[in-house]
Amino acid sequence: MLTFYLVRHGTTESNHKSIIMGQIDSPLTEKGLKNANTLAKKLKDLKFDFVYSSDLGRAFITAYRILEKLKIKPKIYSSKELREINYGIYANRTKKEVKKDCIQYKINADYIFPKGESFYQMQNRVVKFIKKLERKHTNKKLLIITHAGVIRALNCFFNDYNLQDNLKIKITHEYIGEFVIDKGKLISYRKLN
Repeated sequence: MLTFYLVRHGTTESNHKSIIMGQIDSPLTEKGLKNANTLAKKLKDLKFDFVYSSDLGRAFITAYRILEKLKIKPKIYSSKELREINYGIYANRTKKEVKKDCIQYKINADYIFPKGESFYQMQNRVVKFIKKLERKHTNKKLLIITHAGVIRALNCFFNDYNLQDNLKIKITHEYIGEFVIDKGKLISYRKLN
């Protein structure tokens, strides 16, 4: 069994400008740092055995800020398996441009973005990683800081929702989801905010 808390990174400059990042990075804004502070307040009564983060700066800095506010110093394990979907040639472009040039954007979960991956490929990547964490950290509690697409993908997989139908679900920058899994199957889920 594994309990993990999924958290989204704080607001970035690219989020503010409606630019699709994918695996391109962007610095946190002042609001993004405030998001991290708010997340820390909501997490203050929980104890974590391990902390994992996407290796992209926006997630890692959010993780660091949360732990700093909680006054705890566990090591943050960064992993590229927790990265956002790879939008390939559409990364670092505005949502408006991408919607115009790529009719498959957030319509078809099987569509592989040129020089990138599909939503289903990303989902398979992150689910495989979470199952590996369950085997490695049996009966532990993890804090995982990641991205909206990853949260959406894991939420759909473990709650048995269709990813295709949920590509546009909004994930806020202060999202916290508590998942308890056993042998790769969901035991319980709750949204903490």
